[in-house]
Parts: sequence; structure tokens; C-alpha cells
Amino acid sequence: MSALTLAQGRPEELSVADLADHVGYSPFHFSRLFTHRLGIGPGRFLTALRIDRAKRLLLEDTESVIDIAAAVGFDSLSSFSRRFSATVGVPPGQLRRLAEKISDRPPLPFSLLRPGPGSVRVDLELPEHVGARGDPHIWIGWYPQPAPIGLPRSGTLVSGVQHIDLPLCLGAPHLLGFAVPAQADAMDQLVPRDPVVAIAPGPLAAGSRVTLAFSPAQSAQRPVPLLTALPSLCSR
Repeated sequence: MSALTLAQGRPEELSVADLADHVGYSPFHFSRLFTHRLGIGPGRFLTALRIDRAKRLLLEDTESVIDIAAAVGFDSLSSFSRRFSATVGVPPGQLRRLAEKISDRPPLPFSLLRPGPGSVRVDLELPEHVGARGDPHIWIGWYPQPAPIGLPRSGTLVSGVQHIDLPLCLGAPHLLGFAVPAQADAMDQLVPRDPVVAIAPGPLAAGSRVTLAFSPAQSAQRPVPLLTALPSLCSR
């Protein structure tokens, strides 16, 4: 069993030292190798898994926020709420209200793009099954790290387009995409079990052209869960 598989199975019970010991490395060496591979450190990865599990519990169960915080390994409700808000974009209680809101009215395409030092042309390549029943919504956003953690610095939600020109975003060089089928329910939008995602290969430069090739996330290739509550961006 790899350290990634171990972490995904029970993140609330593990520390970085546990993962390092499991694969026979020192915590320092393990952290360096882990960060080089995934673009984020193992501590942040464990937190991402805990927050993802909390998102699911909030929408699947009726337990109190404090009970869910304890269930995913947080000792303090205030610490859980701060971390949840920072990585998802809304507080835990608001996620439940957001699910009710988008069940009645799914978000329409919108833009939060900011002017930047040049732009890139982005071609969108989707698997056939995603658009089989209508044009999907596609979120394209700039993130400071190559993982969908926290709110993007800039981005747009589009539908029915094959390419788009995006201004670069200072301090957020990583371009990530996420596709939502046209008939996706609130659960699939907020905590997709098998998200269809894409990431541009490396930081991009002005005037470049890149293809975002979307595909179902595979645990061995894209193990970091999608944490951003994308519909919450509509009101920003």
C-alpha cells in the first residue's frame, strides 16, 4: 500500500510522520519528494482529504458542524471552520445552504477574470460522455499551486465554447479546469465523486496556446480532491 493510498483511506488518523514511516523515509525527505510530485506538501494534502470528507458529511448527513469537525480529525470547531472556509470558499454551514440554492437554480456562466500581463489561448477538450446530454459547464481558473485547493485568483465558468482567451494572473500561474455535466445535481457540483478535471502542464507564458484535456480524475494521477465550492463564486 502506497502512502497516498494510506492517506486517502483514513486521513483523520494520520500525520506526515506516519506516512513517511510507512514508506521508510525521514519526514523531511518524504515531504520533499511528496511536494515535488504533487505540488503541495503532505500536511496540506492530509488537510485536503479531511476537508473533502467534511464536505461530503455536511451534505449527506444531518450531524452538527462540531460533530463533523471531530469526525474528520479537528480538535477545535474554530480551527475547522477557518480551514474549511479558506479551502472551500464558504463556511461549513453555508455549504449546506448553497446546496439547497443550486438545487433550485444551477449557476449560469459568469466571469471573474481580471486584467493581466498578456493572455493565453485555451482549447477545451472534453470526453464524449460529459456532453452527451447537453453542453456542460466548464470552470477554468488560475490557482497559486497545481491543485484545486482554495479559491482561484481568477477564472470563468463557460458553456458551449471550444476555446477561450484568458488573461494571465500574477501570483497564480497554474491553470486548472473542472467540467460539470449539464444535468449535475447539487452533490455532483459541490463534492463530485468522480470529477472530470484538467490541468495545464506547468506555468504558462503570455502568447502561448494550451489544450486543457479533461478526463475523469484517477487516484494515481490526480489524488488531490476538488475543494473549491465552484457555485459559491457566482456571488463574488
